[in-house]
Amino acid sequence: MDDVYKFYNNNASSKIQIKEYFDEYLNMIRYADCFLSMKKDTADIISLMGVELEDEEMSMLMNYCSIDNLTVNGEFPKLLNTRKMRKKETFDPQEPVDVPLKTIQHLRKRFNRDSRQISYKYQSELFIDTEKAKEISGPQVTPGRDILISIRIYHPFMQRTKNVPKRECGSKLRLNNILGILGSQTLADLRDKISCMSDYTVSRECSENLNNAVGPMAKDVYKSGFFFIEDTFYNDTRCPANVDYSKVIIDWAQRRSNLGPFKTAVMEDCRIDSLHLRFGYPWVYKHQGGCEHLIVFSDARLINSDDDLAVSVYPKVLRLRPMTSKFCMICGIYNAQWITMDHERIPHNPCYFCDTCFKSYNYIDGKKIGNFKAYPYPRNMEAVKGKIDV
Repeated sequence: MDDVYKFYNNNASSKIQIKEYFDEYLNMIRYADCFLSMKKDTADIISLMGVELEDEEMSMLMNYCSIDNLTVNGEFPKLLNTRKMRKKETFDPQEPVDVPLKTIQHLRKRFNRDSRQISYKYQSELFIDTEKAKEISGPQVTPGRDILISIRIYHPFMQRTKNVPKRECGSKLRLNNILGILGSQTLADLRDKISCMSDYTVSRECSENLNNAVGPMAKDVYKSGFFFIEDTFYNDTRCPANVDYSKVIIDWAQRRSNLGPFKTAVMEDCRIDSLHLRFGYPWVYKHQGGCEHLIVFSDARLINSDDDLAVSVYPKVLRLRPMTSKFCMICGIYNAQWITMDHERIPHNPCYFCDTCFKSYNYIDGKKIGNFKAYPYPRNMEAVKGKIDV
């Protein structure tokens, strides 16, 4: 890793033991409980300042220090924070729909259908900010004490062929998403949150029987995987049938004097805050036999009162890179739901179909026309899940 990705050393930090670092940080902060809780009432501000002021003096000081005093003549008015305004709005599913927006109508219908099973997460998506929604059930994190780590997950590498000029990286790095995970959680929790298309692939050929299209996905069959961080392979041993991918790598490295030695550990027993690593340096997550992702620990901070305080929310997606949709190669309008291989009546191999084009072009009265192999498209697995009428 150090030889291949040595150009990252300029931006990477020195090795940091996460928990020890933040324990030392907390010991250095005076009035830690008052400062880190980020309380905003007048009493806590006065306590933080270490002075005694009357209400009138405090009011005068706040007015004098207000950011509104920083304006100048001809300056544009301050923009309203529409994000906060939306969160304050309440959502009443019984209120009549007076706008022609299909999205709003769909949300109201969905809310009415699932009102008894609606989750706290779904409430936040609908901008519901009621007192009941604020009551968090289950374990909570403590602002100013618990650690939140940001991890950048990249798309897997494309395999480099022999005739392509050798580079330090085999292909262009593409960010998939950024995950936020608590220091008290494990690498196994991180792995369960990483989403990769190879986990959702189905190798079952189903052109003769579309009702049998969706079977066990790759993540349910091939559960092995590991993280490689610094000099340690963290293997997933939750399933007894899991294969130790790191064994063959370690055996290969032992035959070379310039590699290793490497250690192994159990992924589900390793807390995130127990790691001793470099921030900004790429490490490896490997699964599905040969699917490799680079992961970068990019940031770490203490939880504050503005964050989600329910432990069940984490790991969570902090940022998601937009992805382009794969459209049907016949109509060019709808998203692909099927893939065909070795199709004798199509010049493209593979060829992507939407559901309508696939069934109308390849079947008559439910009977297959011609020779081809068909597979459901991984990104739209839910669209073809269950019985399919042809």
